[in-house]
Amino acid sequence: MLVDVVHSLNMFLYLSLAVITIVVIKLFQKRNERATFGIYQKPGRWYFLKLSLMLLLLKTRKAIDRWQLQWKKARDSSNAGYGFKSRVSPEDMDKQQPLSNHPKAIDAVYFNAASRDGHQLVVGTAHRPHGVVNGFMCLRVPDIGLLMTPKLPDTITFRTEEEGTHYGAEGIRLKPVKPMKSWDIMYDGKMKLHGDPKKMYDVALYVKFTSSLPYFDFDTDMEELAVAKGMALEPWSQEYFSIVRDFHQTHYEQHGSFEGHVVINGNKYPLCLDGARDHSYARKRDWSNFHRYVIHFITLENGARMTITVVCVPMVFSRMAMGYMYKPDDTLLPIQWCDLKLQYHGENGKPPSDYSFFFQAGGEKYHVQVDIAESFEFFMGWEWEARIVENLAHFTVNGVAGWGAVEWEYRHLGGRPGEVASNDPPFTHQI
Repeated sequence: MLVDVVHSLNMFLYLSLAVITIVVIKLFQKRNERATFGIYQKPGRWYFLKLSLMLLLLKTRKAIDRWQLQWKKARDSSNAGYGFKSRVSPEDMDKQQPLSNHPKAIDAVYFNAASRDGHQLVVGTAHRPHGVVNGFMCLRVPDIGLLMTPKLPDTITFRTEEEGTHYGAEGIRLKPVKPMKSWDIMYDGKMKLHGDPKKMYDVALYVKFTSSLPYFDFDTDMEELAVAKGMALEPWSQEYFSIVRDFHQTHYEQHGSFEGHVVINGNKYPLCLDGARDHSYARKRDWSNFHRYVIHFITLENGARMTITVVCVPMVFSRMAMGYMYKPDDTLLPIQWCDLKLQYHGENGKPPSDYSFFFQAGGEKYHVQVDIAESFEFFMGWEWEARIVENLAHFTVNGVAGWGAVEWEYRHLGGRPGEVASNDPPFTHQI
């Protein structure tokens, strides 16, 4: 009987060695497949090993960050991201940030809201050096149409010293009132009608954003496995990890309610919308690094809310699925995966108007159906390096109806048109 046991153990050992040998041989024989369109990387020979190592690293960084917060240890903000917070408190995060000495330094806030009946508000300001602001506002009132700030599709605006107490320029004023609780959104000036830019309106807007929901910090709250998957796809080297560190941008988001009014040519319209805001700051943001992204801002009639994003920045990660959702009881969950692949949706520069995808959060799978109602576009950067396509959209998620917006970004190689460039000041910024 002992002989049989020894024989069985030997057989098991030989079979295990054979399997391991075959796996190792297959790994060495496996060739890394070419990236789709030369951009979107595919899992390579060492993908699962890299995935495991990156997952371990991210979990370790997050554990250290929590320990530092608990014991109020000194923090190095230059080490932020990938598990580490950039600031100790919400109060330090939710205010204007000092710009770095980099010519493409950035401190940006953004709001995107919509209503069930077709109202929409999109406003953003990105503060840059030398008083430059990437600023814009778009407002859709069903009785009038879509109104846009006069310079669009160009977003280069300039702030004065008197505007230093708030975000914005040239009529746009965005001001934090209570950290992670409320913001004032104001505009006073002219706006033009989308599709008929010669038709101008006098617009005075006041909207208050309020939220009792927790904010989602992409530095620390993302699902580690989702981040590890994105980074494991890329070829690793010392240069790659140096680029990853240099690219990092602190970014956090929060859903909430938008209530207020707008006066258009003397007529007052109440506004009641749902949506999200975000705040980003970094040593630099270079729009030429971005190939594409898509962001879905969704509010459902059952009270659930979500933001689902897929980003392609080839130098860092050619595919990164990220985002979060609030369940109807306001529980905040990071998404675990999303199957939407950018290369199959509008790679030719024309975003789809009717599509669907799946994502998972909290172990539950969700099917998102998207139906675009109206679109408009504008450009970001001094040389119009990025083309942004904003969409008012209707959603259905697991059979529940919803509303919101979809934002697509494309790398724009056409440059700034001459007639727009001729109106610029006689000096050059890098934005």
